[in-house]
Amino acid sequence: MKTLSTLALTGLLFLAAPAWAGDFVDTRLSFVFADDNVFAKAGETTPNSPSARFGAGNQNTQFYDNFNTKFSGFETLSNIVLYKRMPAFFEGLTTEAALTILVLEQPSGGVTLTDNSSYIRLNYTPPGWGEKEGLSLTGFPVSADRFRLGYAYRISWGGSSIFTNRASAAGVPGVKLQLTRDKWYAFVGGKTALVLNDLILEQETLYGAMAGAGVDVLETLRIEADGGYFQKGIVPGLANQGIRAPVNSAGVSAQAVYHVGVPVGTSVDFRLYRNDPDVYQRFFAPEAYPGGLSYSVSLEGSFLTQTLEDPDVFAQTVPQNARAAALQARAKWNFLRMHLLGLYRDLSFIQFDVPGLPPFRDFPNGTKVKPEMFIAVGADYYLPKLHLTPGIIFGVQQPASYRSPQFLGGGNNPPPSLTGTRTVVVRDVNQLSILPETCGSGTSACEPEPILSAKTTFRWDLSETVAAVGELYYTFDNNRTTFRDDVTGVAQPRFEKPHALGFNTLLQARF
Repeated sequence: MKTLSTLALTGLLFLAAPAWAGDFVDTRLSFVFADDNVFAKAGETTPNSPSARFGAGNQNTQFYDNFNTKFSGFETLSNIVLYKRMPAFFEGLTTEAALTILVLEQPSGGVTLTDNSSYIRLNYTPPGWGEKEGLSLTGFPVSADRFRLGYAYRISWGGSSIFTNRASAAGVPGVKLQLTRDKWYAFVGGKTALVLNDLILEQETLYGAMAGAGVDVLETLRIEADGGYFQKGIVPGLANQGIRAPVNSAGVSAQAVYHVGVPVGTSVDFRLYRNDPDVYQRFFAPEAYPGGLSYSVSLEGSFLTQTLEDPDVFAQTVPQNARAAALQARAKWNFLRMHLLGLYRDLSFIQFDVPGLPPFRDFPNGTKVKPEMFIAVGADYYLPKLHLTPGIIFGVQQPASYRSPQFLGGGNNPPPSLTGTRTVVVRDVNQLSILPETCGSGTSACEPEPILSAKTTFRWDLSETVAAVGELYYTFDNNRTTFRDDVTGVAQPRFEKPHALGFNTLLQARF
């Protein structure tokens, strides 16, 4: 009933407010038939791998997929945008506003509506400045999640979750002030969040400050940097003992982009949806092949730090540093496209928004921590007469992991299967694979092993709005584990078969 009421209200808004053509932007309908592992049956793996079915999700993606977006690519979704831009009563001032709603269909058939960083913007252009230059003030009344730091979405930070997931229920609004000139820009901004204070059992306001700048050193070279400071509340475990231990975080990010024949790109999840033909083209128009050579290379890095509970000293906090770096290279030569992607994330960066592993605690002394690293290369070729684009991708990943003197995930009263020292593979935020205590015939500790992946793809454009997409991928992952009862009836982690063969077939409409 609540969803129906919300849809009715949205319909009234469409009738009451003047809307521009193309208010439905970035609409994607996906009909999927897939199987993430044809070698496995239901109940044989963790996570579970049912047989081939209609529908797919993140389990059907590889570690190098969706590097610049939070979506899996299989969703049926739309961004509904009501946008208005008008000149103000004062010379040089322009006003604009956009109500942006993310409509995401759930597998059950239900529909989830969430704010997608709606905004109000004032832009002042002094006399003699260019059309795209000016001083702008943007307010995000509900969610400022798209106002982030960093550049590639996979290693971006400073979104709504920077205040931990406990802030999401009350929303994370924000504001951004930006000065834009022809060859450079600079901005400052801030966010606030309401989070429960476990010491006084009342919500308190947490603050975040952000700033950044970028400059086109050459026509082909851009340098950018940004940074921020955020409060995250207090350590809940110490607050339950009457101890106030603040958790604060800060960090900086920087990027260099060299580009020839192509503009400097931005993660699609960072852009503000609006009635802009360039945005529409950027998302879903067929790829353009003007001929000749064009390419771009970007290198970015981030260094973050935050205070967490010291597990080795009672009632003390300690700084925990986090690092990440990404290399992206893309080239297009006539109908051939090639790309290279490299990533480095240490475990502290992966768990930065949680924060920590376990939450709000640093790693104890003696913990052996390894970062995530991967590299992937791929290419595809467009056959214009057939409107067909076949491609191939290869990748190798060393997953993040830790091995502590005492297993960190078993709770206060862990079962026998979660005691002692163990190696844990961390695939993404809070996605853990617990390895057995020992490997081989001896008593040597299990260590994470590299993951190999290969994927063939094709895209067949049937029209300007409908395409058929297919993927066939193979993965060799010797870190797959599940729990099985031993001879005493106690569940213990056991290795699964390392081989996985999967496929995704999609019929996708985009408009």
